[in-house]
Amino acid sequence: MREGRGTADSHQAAYRSDLDGLRAVAVLSVIAYHLSARLLPGGYLGVDVFFVLSGYLITNVIWREALNREFTIARFYERRVRRIMPALLFLLIVASACATAVLLPIDLTGYAKSVFATLAFTANLYFWRDTDYFAQLASDKPLLHVWSLGVEEQFYIIFPLFVVLCIRWRRSALLPLTSVLVLASLLANILANRGGVSGAAFYLLPTRAWEIGAGALLALAPPARIAHSWARHSLGLLAAALLIAGLCLKETSLGGLVPAALWVVLGTVLAIYLGNAGGSWLTRGLSRTALVWIGLISYSLYLWHWPIFVFAHYYLVQPSFTPVEATMAVTLAFALATLSWRYVERPFRDRSMPISTVLTWVACGCLVVAVSSVTTLAYKGFPSRFSPEVARINSAVGSQYRCSLSEYFSFGGLHACPMLLPSHNAADATVALLGNSHAQMYAPLVSDILRVNNERGILVPLNSCRPMPDLNLSSECMALAAKNLNAIEGLPGIHVVIIAMSWDPPRYTPTGEVPEGSGSKFLIESLDRLIAALQQRGKTVVLVGPLAMPESDTASIVARQIAFRHKIDEPLFLPESTFMAKESNIIEHYASRDDIIFIRPDRIQCRLDRCDYFRDGASLFADDNHLAEASLPLFRPVFEPGLQQAFLRANRSKR
Repeated sequence: MREGRGTADSHQAAYRSDLDGLRAVAVLSVIAYHLSARLLPGGYLGVDVFFVLSGYLITNVIWREALNREFTIARFYERRVRRIMPALLFLLIVASACATAVLLPIDLTGYAKSVFATLAFTANLYFWRDTDYFAQLASDKPLLHVWSLGVEEQFYIIFPLFVVLCIRWRRSALLPLTSVLVLASLLANILANRGGVSGAAFYLLPTRAWEIGAGALLALAPPARIAHSWARHSLGLLAAALLIAGLCLKETSLGGLVPAALWVVLGTVLAIYLGNAGGSWLTRGLSRTALVWIGLISYSLYLWHWPIFVFAHYYLVQPSFTPVEATMAVTLAFALATLSWRYVERPFRDRSMPISTVLTWVACGCLVVAVSSVTTLAYKGFPSRFSPEVARINSAVGSQYRCSLSEYFSFGGLHACPMLLPSHNAADATVALLGNSHAQMYAPLVSDILRVNNERGILVPLNSCRPMPDLNLSSECMALAAKNLNAIEGLPGIHVVIIAMSWDPPRYTPTGEVPEGSGSKFLIESLDRLIAALQQRGKTVVLVGPLAMPESDTASIVARQIAFRHKIDEPLFLPESTFMAKESNIIEHYASRDDIIFIRPDRIQCRLDRCDYFRDGASLFADDNHLAEASLPLFRPVFEPGLQQAFLRANRSKR
């Protein structure tokens, strides 16, 4: 291959323009999806095309070099550094300058943390933890897309050593062992998705390795040509159909039975294989000049497009582009990607530049962005760049409570978190806080009241679900809720159960979907059954009622509208009559029951005929439906009497 042209790490094999065409398909799909999910519902799976290509190309190099006894770890990572780091650091330097100019303090500190994760190639781990049910909008994270680099580089820490060891031990074992690992990773992905941990399935190497491994298997498999052109063209049609189905259809996981990426992975593998087997119409189509050029700049284009989109959306304070804005954003992405490829990627990949020079520049770039990020964190995002009003509102963004990952312990359907429970043993708890992310957001307030009353608790959150085992958002949620209920029923030491959840009615029961318009009725009946099951086990039940939710990321939007001098068109409150019209059935039903303690946080939120989203210049909410942790003390006047009444009632019942 000619230096400066062609796919990465392909110097050991003949250049194939169709592979750059596949890269173009991948990056264009991702860009289309990020412009609007409606353009290409499965466009995010373009990343999976990249994974397969990477596995094929790099394994091809490792395999050939290892067979010829030419492979060295130093040479392998020299190529990876030349390929990945210069363009990445160029992006980070420019993006850090833009972030400092545009992002509000909370968002800028989050960006600075993500820079360190990017430099360490652990961005996938960082965003797995950060971009959860509670996190800020993904569209506010300029480096979110580099999670895929973390997965790849973690794979290439392990896989080259695995190949070399197999060749030295038993060469014939490499293909079957790799096949086993790929199948194990695929199974882990399926189980993670079906087990309610889709974030782990999306971000983590063990559940993503099967896609890179699929490309690796193709590189390791014996070469085979297909003599008949009609067979190759038919297989080309199948490969195209798989790619189109995966990228264009909204749902391709067959109800969670297979990963949504499976069809795209199979289509990519087949497209690569056809290029080896004699080519087809698809191979020729992917080799078109325009596609090849986009493929050549695809790495830089992937790096640049997302931060450009994020910064533009962030400053304009709007979730989508107009056609003119979209055209401008894409044009800028292509321009910067072309400059990056021509003046950064190519020179640093050219072996005429000594590796010592490459490492010097890389070290300097890392130092610049690291010092910038340390300074940003030390000065807490430079809040003085904006008015005190903006800084105060922005401080609520993403500030809702979440249990530390290290604190979780296995319990019921998934896990629980201690509240004043040093032993981390659920059998020692006297109180359970049960529900979804809305139970979790109340945990600091509940914990403080438990401390005053010498109680020990566990938090049992089932985020994205509801606590009822017979009415929920999915069959998986129902199964997990049933396990949580059984686990709490089996703990005689727990005498008070606090139920807190979001109140929009779920629609699925074990026998099918709830009829449209009857959700509130079914919700009350299902929740009554849950309460009865707990009471039959001698538990005193506390139920936390609904709040008026802003249903948009109000704190972030209003802070940016003020900061960038846009008109404030975001609602700052909800009329109390509108809230009561929606929730009156629930509130009246549970307020009339004497056998439970019903806490009404709306009595704090709603006053003077309006339910506030802001109070005294601060946002009550951290996002579109979770309270900011700093606003929780406002609700203590309704929580503390209710919980103390529950503790007294539970103590009387034990006598």
